[in-house]
Amino acid sequence: MQIPKIPQFLKNTCAMYFVLLKAMVPTMILVKLAIVFGLLDSLAFVLTPIMAVVGLPAATALVFASGLLVNTYAACAALLTILPFTPLSIAEVTVLLSMVMIAHALPLEQGISRKAGLSFVFSSGLRFVTGITYGLILYYVYSGFDVLSTPVDLSWMTPLQTTSEQTWFDWAVSSVSMLFSLFWVILALVVLLRMLEYLKITDFLARLFSPILSVMGISPQATSITMVGVLLGLSYGGGLIIKEAREGRIAPKDVVLSLSFMGICHGLIEDPLFMMAFGGHWSGVLVGRFVFCVLVIALLSRALNLISEKTFFRLFYRPQKQQAKA
Repeated sequence: MQIPKIPQFLKNTCAMYFVLLKAMVPTMILVKLAIVFGLLDSLAFVLTPIMAVVGLPAATALVFASGLLVNTYAACAALLTILPFTPLSIAEVTVLLSMVMIAHALPLEQGISRKAGLSFVFSSGLRFVTGITYGLILYYVYSGFDVLSTPVDLSWMTPLQTTSEQTWFDWAVSSVSMLFSLFWVILALVVLLRMLEYLKITDFLARLFSPILSVMGISPQATSITMVGVLLGLSYGGGLIIKEAREGRIAPKDVVLSLSFMGICHGLIEDPLFMMAFGGHWSGVLVGRFVFCVLVIALLSRALNLISEKTFFRLFYRPQKQQAKA
Protein backbone atom coordinates (compact mmCIF):
# COMPACT_ATOMS: atom_id res chain seq x y z
CA MET A 1 0.00 0.00 0.00
CA GLN A 2 1.48 3.32 -1.05
CA ILE A 3 1.67 5.99 1.63
CA PRO A 4 -0.04 9.20 0.46
CA LYS A 5 2.25 12.17 -0.04
CA ILE A 6 2.05 15.03 2.41
CA PRO A 7 0.60 18.12 0.67
CA GLN A 8 3.15 20.85 0.01
CA PHE A 9 1.15 23.48 1.86
CA LEU A 10 1.20 21.28 4.98
CA LYS A 11 4.98 20.87 4.66
CA ASN A 12 5.31 24.64 4.36
CA THR A 13 3.11 25.11 7.41
CA CYS A 14 5.19 22.74 9.51
CA ALA A 15 8.44 24.32 8.35
CA MET A 16 7.20 27.82 9.19
CA TYR A 17 5.77 26.61 12.50
CA PHE A 18 9.06 25.06 13.59
CA VAL A 19 10.91 28.26 12.72
CA LEU A 20 8.37 30.13 14.81
CA LEU A 21 8.79 27.71 17.73
CA LYS A 22 12.56 28.13 17.71
CA ALA A 23 12.07 31.86 18.14
CA MET A 24 9.07 31.90 20.45
CA VAL A 25 9.81 29.17 22.98
CA PRO A 26 13.15 30.59 24.23
CA THR A 27 11.58 34.05 24.43
CA MET A 28 8.62 32.75 26.41
CA ILE A 29 10.98 31.03 28.87
CA LEU A 30 13.08 34.18 29.25
CA VAL A 31 9.99 36.28 29.86
CA LYS A 32 8.76 33.80 32.46
CA LEU A 33 12.14 33.97 34.22
CA ALA A 34 12.09 37.77 34.04
CA ILE A 35 8.68 37.78 35.75
CA VAL A 36 9.68 35.25 38.40
CA PHE A 37 12.84 37.16 39.36
CA GLY A 38 11.27 40.60 39.09
CA LEU A 39 13.41 41.66 36.14
CA LEU A 40 10.38 42.84 34.19
CA ASP A 41 9.76 45.60 36.74
CA SER A 42 13.38 46.74 36.45
CA LEU A 43 13.19 46.78 32.66
CA ALA A 44 9.94 48.69 32.80
CA PHE A 45 11.51 51.32 35.07
CA VAL A 46 14.46 51.87 32.71
CA LEU A 47 12.49 51.92 29.46
CA THR A 48 9.36 53.73 30.62
CA PRO A 49 10.41 57.09 29.08
CA ILE A 50 11.15 55.48 25.69
CA MET A 51 7.85 53.64 25.37
CA ALA A 52 5.95 56.59 26.85
CA VAL A 53 6.97 58.67 23.83
CA VAL A 54 4.75 56.51 21.63
CA GLY A 55 2.02 56.20 24.26
CA LEU A 56 2.74 52.62 25.30
CA PRO A 57 2.96 51.03 28.78
CA ALA A 58 6.47 50.30 30.04
CA ALA A 59 5.97 46.52 29.86
CA THR A 60 5.71 46.71 26.06
CA ALA A 61 9.43 47.53 25.99
CA LEU A 62 9.98 43.79 26.42
CA VAL A 63 8.04 43.15 23.21
CA PHE A 64 9.96 45.77 21.25
CA ALA A 65 13.31 44.57 22.57
CA SER A 66 12.46 40.97 21.65
CA GLY A 67 11.62 42.07 18.13
CA LEU A 68 14.78 44.17 17.75
CA LEU A 69 17.14 41.41 18.83
CA VAL A 70 15.33 38.27 17.62
CA ASN A 71 12.39 38.59 15.21
CA THR A 72 8.66 39.27 14.89
CA TYR A 73 7.75 35.84 16.24
CA ALA A 74 9.68 36.49 19.44
CA ALA A 75 7.95 39.85 19.78
CA CYS A 76 4.53 38.21 19.45
CA ALA A 77 5.50 35.65 22.08
CA ALA A 78 6.44 38.47 24.45
CA LEU A 79 3.16 40.24 23.62
CA LEU A 80 1.11 37.18 24.56
CA THR A 81 3.07 36.95 27.80
CA ILE A 82 2.43 40.51 28.97
CA LEU A 83 -1.23 40.82 27.86
CA PRO A 84 -2.73 39.10 30.94
CA PHE A 85 -1.36 41.82 33.25
CA THR A 86 -0.96 44.69 30.74
CA PRO A 87 -4.23 45.04 28.77
CA LEU A 88 -3.73 46.90 25.49
CA SER A 89 -6.09 48.55 23.03
CA ILE A 90 -6.12 47.77 19.33
CA ALA A 91 -4.41 51.11 18.69
CA GLU A 92 -1.63 50.35 21.18
CA VAL A 93 -1.04 46.87 19.75
CA THR A 94 -0.99 48.32 16.24
CA VAL A 95 1.57 50.96 17.22
CA LEU A 96 3.74 48.36 18.95
CA LEU A 97 3.61 45.71 16.21
CA SER A 98 4.09 48.29 13.46
CA MET A 99 7.32 49.40 15.16
CA VAL A 100 8.43 45.77 15.38
CA MET A 101 7.66 45.18 11.69
CA ILE A 102 10.01 47.99 10.71
CA ALA A 103 12.74 47.32 13.28
CA HIS A 104 13.24 43.63 13.97
CA ALA A 105 16.01 41.01 13.85
CA LEU A 106 18.63 43.73 13.39
CA PRO A 107 21.69 41.53 14.11
CA LEU A 108 20.61 38.93 11.52
CA GLU A 109 18.88 40.93 8.79
CA GLN A 110 21.29 43.84 8.77
CA GLY A 111 24.09 41.30 8.50
CA ILE A 112 22.55 40.36 5.15
CA SER A 113 22.54 44.00 4.07
CA ARG A 114 26.15 44.40 5.13
CA LYS A 115 27.21 41.57 2.81
CA ALA A 116 25.85 43.61 -0.08
CA GLY A 117 27.95 46.59 0.99
CA LEU A 118 25.43 48.61 3.00
CA SER A 119 26.72 50.21 6.20
CA PHE A 120 25.56 48.21 9.23
CA VAL A 121 25.44 51.31 11.43
CA PHE A 122 23.39 53.28 8.88
CA SER A 123 20.96 50.46 8.06
CA SER A 124 20.36 49.51 11.70
CA GLY A 125 19.99 53.14 12.72
CA LEU A 126 17.57 53.79 9.86
CA ARG A 127 15.31 50.93 10.88
CA PHE A 128 15.38 51.84 14.59
CA VAL A 129 14.71 55.56 14.07
CA THR A 130 12.12 54.88 11.37
CA GLY A 131 10.32 52.38 13.60
CA ILE A 132 10.12 54.82 16.53
CA THR A 133 9.07 57.69 14.24
CA TYR A 134 6.31 55.65 12.62
CA GLY A 135 5.08 54.50 16.03
CA LEU A 136 4.93 58.14 17.14
CA ILE A 137 2.93 59.13 14.05
CA LEU A 138 0.45 56.29 14.56
CA TYR A 139 0.08 57.21 18.23
CA TYR A 140 -0.82 60.81 17.41
CA VAL A 141 -3.20 59.76 14.60
CA TYR A 142 -5.07 57.14 16.64
CA SER A 143 -5.22 59.22 19.83
CA GLY A 144 -6.05 62.42 17.95
CA PHE A 145 -9.04 60.83 16.20
CA ASP A 146 -9.83 58.63 19.23
CA VAL A 147 -10.08 55.43 17.18
CA LEU A 148 -9.26 51.76 17.83
CA SER A 149 -9.48 52.35 21.57
CA THR A 150 -11.30 49.09 22.32
CA PRO A 151 -9.26 46.31 24.02
CA VAL A 152 -7.52 43.92 21.68
CA ASP A 153 -9.35 40.59 21.31
CA LEU A 154 -7.26 37.45 20.97
CA SER A 155 -10.09 35.08 21.83
CA TRP A 156 -9.11 32.87 18.89
CA MET A 157 -6.09 31.78 20.90
CA THR A 158 -5.91 29.89 24.18
CA PRO A 159 -4.94 32.53 26.76
CA LEU A 160 -1.33 32.42 27.94
CA GLN A 161 -1.23 33.00 31.69
CA THR A 162 2.15 34.04 33.07
CA THR A 163 2.42 35.31 36.63
CA SER A 164 5.07 35.17 39.35
CA GLU A 165 2.80 32.93 41.51
CA GLN A 166 2.03 30.48 38.71
CA THR A 167 3.80 27.10 38.89
CA TRP A 168 6.11 26.07 36.08
CA PHE A 169 3.85 23.13 35.29
CA ASP A 170 0.76 25.32 34.93
CA TRP A 171 2.75 27.77 32.82
CA ALA A 172 4.00 24.92 30.58
CA VAL A 173 0.45 23.60 30.05
CA SER A 174 -0.79 27.10 29.22
CA SER A 175 2.11 27.66 26.80
CA VAL A 176 1.68 24.36 24.96
CA SER A 177 -2.06 25.00 24.59
CA MET A 178 -1.38 28.47 23.17
CA LEU A 179 1.24 27.18 20.73
CA PHE A 180 -1.14 24.47 19.56
CA SER A 181 -3.73 27.15 18.77
CA LEU A 182 -1.10 29.09 16.90
CA PHE A 183 -0.41 26.19 14.53
CA TRP A 184 -3.87 26.57 12.98
CA VAL A 185 -3.31 30.28 12.46
CA ILE A 186 -0.09 29.51 10.60
CA LEU A 187 -1.89 26.89 8.51
CA ALA A 188 -4.55 29.43 7.54
CA LEU A 189 -1.89 31.98 6.59
CA VAL A 190 0.02 29.49 4.42
CA VAL A 191 -3.18 28.43 2.62
CA LEU A 192 -4.06 32.09 2.03
CA LEU A 193 -0.60 32.84 0.64
CA ARG A 194 -0.82 29.83 -1.68
CA MET A 195 -4.18 31.07 -2.93
CA LEU A 196 -2.72 34.52 -3.61
CA GLU A 197 0.10 32.92 -5.61
CA TYR A 198 -2.29 30.62 -7.49
CA LEU A 199 -4.55 33.53 -8.42
CA LYS A 200 -1.47 35.53 -9.53
CA ILE A 201 -2.32 38.27 -7.05
CA THR A 202 1.30 38.38 -5.85
CA ASP A 203 2.49 39.01 -9.43
CA PHE A 204 -0.19 41.67 -9.84
CA LEU A 205 0.99 43.46 -6.70
CA ALA A 206 4.57 43.40 -7.96
CA ARG A 207 3.52 45.06 -11.23
CA LEU A 208 1.25 47.50 -9.38
CA PHE A 209 3.92 48.73 -6.97
CA SER A 210 6.85 48.78 -9.39
CA PRO A 211 6.16 52.32 -10.71
CA ILE A 212 6.21 53.61 -7.14
CA LEU A 213 9.89 52.62 -6.87
CA SER A 214 10.80 55.27 -9.42
CA VAL A 215 9.41 57.88 -7.00
CA MET A 216 11.97 56.63 -4.49
CA GLY A 217 14.82 57.02 -6.94
CA ILE A 218 15.32 53.29 -7.51
CA SER A 219 16.32 52.57 -11.11
CA PRO A 220 14.57 49.98 -13.34
CA GLN A 221 17.62 47.67 -12.99
CA ALA A 222 16.84 47.16 -9.30
CA THR A 223 13.04 47.29 -9.48
CA SER A 224 12.25 43.59 -9.83
CA ILE A 225 14.73 42.51 -7.15
CA THR A 226 13.45 45.14 -4.75
CA MET A 227 9.87 43.94 -5.20
CA VAL A 228 10.96 40.37 -4.47
CA GLY A 229 12.35 41.53 -1.13
CA VAL A 230 9.37 43.76 -0.35
CA LEU A 231 6.81 41.02 -1.03
CA LEU A 232 8.67 37.92 0.14
CA GLY A 233 11.28 39.10 2.64
CA LEU A 234 14.74 40.58 3.07
CA SER A 235 16.44 37.18 2.94
CA TYR A 236 15.18 36.60 -0.62
CA GLY A 237 15.67 40.10 -1.98
CA GLY A 238 18.89 40.67 -0.05
CA GLY A 239 20.43 37.51 -1.50
CA LEU A 240 19.66 38.67 -5.02
CA ILE A 241 21.04 42.15 -4.29
CA ILE A 242 24.28 40.64 -2.96
CA LYS A 243 24.72 38.64 -6.17
CA GLU A 244 23.95 41.58 -8.47
CA ALA A 245 26.09 44.02 -6.46
CA ARG A 246 29.12 41.72 -6.55
CA GLU A 247 28.74 41.33 -10.29
CA GLY A 248 28.50 45.10 -10.72
CA ARG A 249 25.05 45.05 -12.32
CA ILE A 250 23.47 47.44 -9.81
CA ALA A 251 24.74 50.93 -9.01
CA PRO A 252 25.82 51.61 -5.40
CA LYS A 253 23.00 54.11 -4.86
CA ASP A 254 20.44 51.52 -6.00
CA VAL A 255 21.93 49.00 -3.56
CA VAL A 256 21.54 51.46 -0.68
CA LEU A 257 18.00 52.53 -1.60
CA SER A 258 16.80 49.03 -2.45
CA LEU A 259 18.13 47.42 0.73
CA SER A 260 16.92 50.34 2.83
CA PHE A 261 13.40 49.95 1.46
CA MET A 262 13.51 46.18 1.92
CA GLY A 263 14.73 46.69 5.47
CA ILE A 264 11.83 48.86 6.61
CA CYS A 265 9.12 47.37 4.38
CA HIS A 266 9.61 43.67 3.61
CA GLY A 267 7.25 40.72 3.84
CA LEU A 268 4.46 43.04 2.69
CA ILE A 269 1.92 40.19 2.48
CA GLU A 270 2.89 37.63 5.10
CA ASP A 271 3.99 39.91 7.96
CA PRO A 272 0.88 42.14 8.04
CA LEU A 273 -1.39 39.08 7.98
CA PHE A 274 0.54 37.59 10.89
CA MET A 275 0.42 40.84 12.87
CA MET A 276 -3.30 41.27 12.18
CA ALA A 277 -3.85 37.83 13.70
CA PHE A 278 -2.24 39.19 16.87
CA GLY A 279 -4.45 42.26 17.05
CA GLY A 280 -2.74 44.74 14.74
CA HIS A 281 -5.03 46.87 12.56
CA TRP A 282 -4.59 46.93 8.78
CA SER A 283 -4.42 50.72 8.73
CA GLY A 284 -1.12 50.66 10.62
CA VAL A 285 0.57 47.35 9.85
CA LEU A 286 -0.17 47.44 6.10
CA VAL A 287 -1.40 50.64 4.45
CA GLY A 288 0.18 53.26 6.68
CA ARG A 289 3.46 51.39 6.92
CA PHE A 290 3.82 51.10 3.15
CA VAL A 291 3.02 54.77 2.49
CA PHE A 292 5.32 55.93 5.28
CA CYS A 293 8.22 53.76 4.07
CA VAL A 294 7.86 55.04 0.50
CA LEU A 295 8.10 58.61 1.79
CA VAL A 296 11.16 57.78 3.91
CA ILE A 297 13.07 56.27 0.98
CA ALA A 298 12.02 59.11 -1.33
CA LEU A 299 13.52 61.59 1.16
CA LEU A 300 16.62 59.41 1.55
CA SER A 301 17.08 59.33 -2.24
CA ARG A 302 17.00 63.10 -2.44
CA ALA A 303 19.39 63.40 0.50
CA LEU A 304 21.89 61.08 -1.21
CA ASN A 305 21.80 63.34 -4.29
CA LEU A 306 22.97 66.24 -2.15
CA ILE A 307 26.10 64.65 -0.70
CA SER A 308 29.48 64.06 -2.28
CA GLU A 309 30.59 60.69 -3.61
CA LYS A 310 33.28 60.52 -0.94
CA THR A 311 30.73 61.05 1.83
CA PHE A 312 28.41 58.48 0.28
CA PHE A 313 31.04 55.75 0.30
CA ARG A 314 32.21 56.69 3.78
CA LEU A 315 28.82 56.71 5.47
CA PHE A 316 26.50 54.51 3.45
CA TYR A 317 28.19 52.06 1.14
CA ARG A 318 31.33 49.98 1.10
CA PRO A 319 32.31 48.61 -2.33
CA GLN A 320 32.47 44.84 -2.48
CA LYS A 321 36.09 44.72 -3.60
CA GLN A 322 37.17 46.58 -0.50
CA GLN A 323 34.91 44.46 1.66
CA ALA A 324 36.37 41.24 0.32
CA LYS A 325 39.88 42.29 1.40
CA ALA A 326 38.78 42.98 4.97
